[in-house]
Amino acid sequence: MTTNSGSDSRKISAVLVAYNMPPAELEQAVANIASQVDAVVVCNNSATAFTYTAGMVDVLNFQDNLGVARAQSLGMAHAFKQGADFVLQMDQDSVADEHMVARLVQAYDELCHGGHKPGLVGPQDYDKLTGAVSQPRIQKGQVIAGTDYISLSETLSSGSLIPKAVYDVVGGMDDGLFIDAVDFEYCWRLRSHGYRVVKNPAALLGHRLGEGRKKVLGLVWVGLPAPFRHYYAFRNALHLMKRGYTPWYWRFSSLAKMAFKLLVYPFALDQGARRLGYMLRGIKDGLAGRYGPMP
Repeated sequence: MTTNSGSDSRKISAVLVAYNMPPAELEQAVANIASQVDAVVVCNNSATAFTYTAGMVDVLNFQDNLGVARAQSLGMAHAFKQGADFVLQMDQDSVADEHMVARLVQAYDELCHGGHKPGLVGPQDYDKLTGAVSQPRIQKGQVIAGTDYISLSETLSSGSLIPKAVYDVVGGMDDGLFIDAVDFEYCWRLRSHGYRVVKNPAALLGHRLGEGRKKVLGLVWVGLPAPFRHYYAFRNALHLMKRGYTPWYWRFSSLAKMAFKLLVYPFALDQGARRLGYMLRGIKDGLAGRYGPMP
C-alpha cells in the first residue's frame, strides 16, 4: 500500500456503498477503513448528497438508489481508473479489524507465490453485536494445502479484496440483480474463469445481516429481512438457477428454502401477507426475466 507501507507501492481503494445512512455514521464508517487503505470511494445510493473533505475520499452521489450491484460496479470502475491495484468492497455497517486489510493482502501474495490464482480474498466475518462467528451450513470450504487459507464456493462481498488484473478479465458486478445474491454470483463467475475464492480466517470483519433472527415452528432459526427483500431473493434465485456456473447444491437448497418460506413465513413471521406478496411477485418477475429495481 502506498500510504501505509513504504515497501509496497500497490494502491488499495475501499469501495464503500451507503444507503440512507446518517452523515455522522457514514463519516465514521469512512474513518473506520481509511487508515488501512490508500483511498476510499463512497458510493452514495441515497437521494441526499454526502460531502467529505479529506483528499483521499471520493464521493459518488447518485441521488437515487441504483442498487448495491450497480453502486459497487461504478465504485470499482472509478477506483481502478484512479490507479488502484486492488479494491476492497465494504458495506456501510461493516467494521474491519485493524489488521484485516494487511492480512488479506498477505494471503493474496502467499497464494500467488504458491502458484494459485486468487480472484478474491475475503475475511472471516462475525456478528458485531453478538460476536458469533459466521459459518456456512453446507459448503464449509477446504483448506488450501500448505496454507491457513480456505477455498470457498462463495463469500460475502463486504471485506473482499479484488485485484485489478482479475477485474480486467471478469468485470464488475451483475447490475441487473440490484440486490441479493450479488456477492455469490460474482464469486461463481470468478470460479468459472479459473480463479479461487478464498477466505483468510485471521482477517476479521464485524458485520450485521438483516434485522435479527427468530425461531419458527420451535425448531429453526431464520433471519428477519425487510419484507421487500423477499422479492429480490426469490427473483434472483430463479435467474441464477438458469446459469451454468451456479453450483447445483445452491440451486437445490434455494428451491428448498423458497418452498419453506412460501409455506411458513406468511403464518410464522410478522407482516406475513406482505412477505407472501413480495415472494409471489419475485417468482412472477423471475420467470418473466425481469431485472433491475422492483417495479
